[in-house]
Amino acid sequence: MQFSVTTCESSSTGSGFLIAPDLVVTAAHVVADASVIGISTAQGNTPASVLGINELADLALVQTSRPLDGHLFGFEPVDPPLGTDVAALGFPLGEPLGFTRGTVSGLDREINLGAGSVQNIIQTDAAVNPGNSGGPLLTQDGLVAGVVSAVGLNGDERAEGMAYAVSGFRAEAAAIEWQERPVPLDPVDCGNAPAPDEGFFPLSIASDHDQARNIGQALLLHGQGINVGAYGAAYNQFTPELQRSFGSRERWSAQLGSSYWRALDVTSVEGTGDALSADVRLLTEQDSDDGRLGQTCSDWLLRYSFAWNGEAWLISGSTLPSGDPVAC
Repeated sequence: MQFSVTTCESSSTGSGFLIAPDLVVTAAHVVADASVIGISTAQGNTPASVLGINELADLALVQTSRPLDGHLFGFEPVDPPLGTDVAALGFPLGEPLGFTRGTVSGLDREINLGAGSVQNIIQTDAAVNPGNSGGPLLTQDGLVAGVVSAVGLNGDERAEGMAYAVSGFRAEAAAIEWQERPVPLDPVDCGNAPAPDEGFFPLSIASDHDQARNIGQALLLHGQGINVGAYGAAYNQFTPELQRSFGSRERWSAQLGSSYWRALDVTSVEGTGDALSADVRLLTEQDSDDGRLGQTCSDWLLRYSFAWNGEAWLISGSTLPSGDPVAC
């Protein structure tokens, strides 16, 4: 399961795995301070909320608004021995689902992720990257040995061949506890949220371009930020050059007025390399004072341009090839 998480000042992606049709285990740092959480599957996007979280153990359990189709994972009852073959499953750097092999290279490690020391940590040499966090570290029998938590660091430099996962038996115990005695975490209120609900909106992708889903993900994070008033997060989805053209985040967000996103369809993606363009259909709602020609619901046909910054696709511009939006 791929997460799209928006906080008041930033957006990120992460991974997780089903343990019940509406319950997904992930890492705490993936969903901490979230204003809106979306989970993407082959069936579409679904909003989710935190059912339980322990930042000192870097574990969280989220509940989706509807049951999801997919494999339900079980847990290893004990840590696998040193040298055991394992594989990390997740969405590194927001890319499509990836599978990397490795071994258990250390047991009972302790690391500090900023909130404090995390214990019961498995070390592995399976390759993981940002975006893998929260995904399962699997043994050959398909059971979860650990929940991917972090990559190793040597000072400020990444340590190759070192990654960490919270023990599967620790994650299972936490998930059982939260199902029996949930401790829900309310979304963080960023203020001035125009959308009247949780800020989630449906995304569909009709393009078969290899990067279409990543482009959709970038727009999803941008729109989620707008909807929950997380204008810092939405603004950070722009390239620095486009940000400078707006003058400031405050000037850009003032132009939004009461507008929020209701639905998005990525109809086509074109280009290669580090520059792409995408045609999208976007539905927005707003007060009549903020809508084109007094529209309270607008149907936009937009062409976005994107630039790859080495880690993610950022919006570098937009045009209206078909002119002004029409009323829905």
